[in-house]
Amino acid sequence: MLLASWLGLSGTALQAQTAPIDNSLTSQIDEAFQRVMKTPADARAGNDYVALLVQARNYEGAIAALEGQLLDPKTLTSARVQLGMLYFRLGSYAMSESLLRQAQDDPNLPPDLRRQVDSWLREATFRNQASQWSGMAMLGLRSQTNPSARASGDWVYSAGTLVPLSGQFKPKSDSDIQATLRVDHRYDLGSQNEATVVSSLTAQTINFRSSSGSQLQVNQVAPYDLTVFDINSGVRFKPSPSGTPQLTLKPYVAFAHVGAQGHSYLRNHGVGLEAEYQLSERTVLSASYEHRSYHYEQRIDVSDATLRGGPDNSLRFRVTREVTPGRVLSGEVILRSHKAGEPWYGLDNREVRLSYSVRYASPWAAIPGDWVTSAWAGATTRNYDGADVAVHPAIVHRDTEWRVGIAHTMPITPEWVLLLQWEHVRNNSNLPNYQSRNTSVLGGLIYRF
Repeated sequence: MLLASWLGLSGTALQAQTAPIDNSLTSQIDEAFQRVMKTPADARAGNDYVALLVQARNYEGAIAALEGQLLDPKTLTSARVQLGMLYFRLGSYAMSESLLRQAQDDPNLPPDLRRQVDSWLREATFRNQASQWSGMAMLGLRSQTNPSARASGDWVYSAGTLVPLSGQFKPKSDSDIQATLRVDHRYDLGSQNEATVVSSLTAQTINFRSSSGSQLQVNQVAPYDLTVFDINSGVRFKPSPSGTPQLTLKPYVAFAHVGAQGHSYLRNHGVGLEAEYQLSERTVLSASYEHRSYHYEQRIDVSDATLRGGPDNSLRFRVTREVTPGRVLSGEVILRSHKAGEPWYGLDNREVRLSYSVRYASPWAAIPGDWVTSAWAGATTRNYDGADVAVHPAIVHRDTEWRVGIAHTMPITPEWVLLLQWEHVRNNSNLPNYQSRNTSVLGGLIYRF
């Protein structure tokens, strides 16, 4: 059995906590302890005892038992590996790095175990640095049935009158090529409250096959080529590391810019506050508030663009639960309010989203690494502040959008990952102008660093 699976290691927060355990497991631990006391030289009894402690998430107890085994020069290197992984689990990255390096120097280390050691050593070394850079770059191809979210019916409203929808404005499939870059930086300030400066930059460009390039025109028909730039930076810290160590806060500032057809379209900036609470080792609660100010550029293709801007406020609540090692369930609620220069551009959003991901070992021995399959579903309601007289002067726009999707990632090497994704979006509206459907398929190659 792989050590990572044996330890139940996953992508959830790594905290030094002991989970509640049932009486049967407690009895097994007591019995195993008695066997160890009676036959301290029995390696199998010691390993069984450590495995039960890990199952109970009593990592401190498992560490104590394994450190006792290391006093015996005949102890296998695998015990040192287990110990290094347990220290990693507790967030003691310096100790983890030291033990894993010792294990790595053993020429008799089995190849499968060596691959695990190399992977965990890279991560421990990275986390043991004050300044940490990481990120990803992706190149992807996407196909969509209706990328511009055009009306799916044959009739739409114009100034309150139903008129036939012109063929040039009906749904049309298209494909695009997109490139994404994300760079994250963490700097540990070395304070007792674990204060860390956390910054991230995301840049993306999307180019459609049928796009008109940099040309701007009234009544734009082809989808927009887009460029997106977003940066945020803040300080993550524990306000009460001794009283409430489970609570982490992060105040931050943010800035974003969106370009369309090679011309500036939208700028926004703002501030936010994130809070995260480690309810248990397997459960994390988080909440955030963000305020941004939106500014749209005046363009010939969007005559009233400047009237779309205004203050934007959002609240986000999220719960993440590691159901079993490698299986993560999360639920999210987002409340957003946007005010604009005209009421038909202002709106209130309500979004609910559920996702479930499964991490498992690659079935191909030649390409080791974890595969991840994720599925999600969500619904969003949009209630606008007033009726758009150009559409219908007596009907205020209301939408309910449904979204489902699935994604799969397969590592090719430790750095390169293949991404496959499918998503379907359906928008139900009280105005036929906004009734739409879109299905997208994405294939991408990701480089992680």
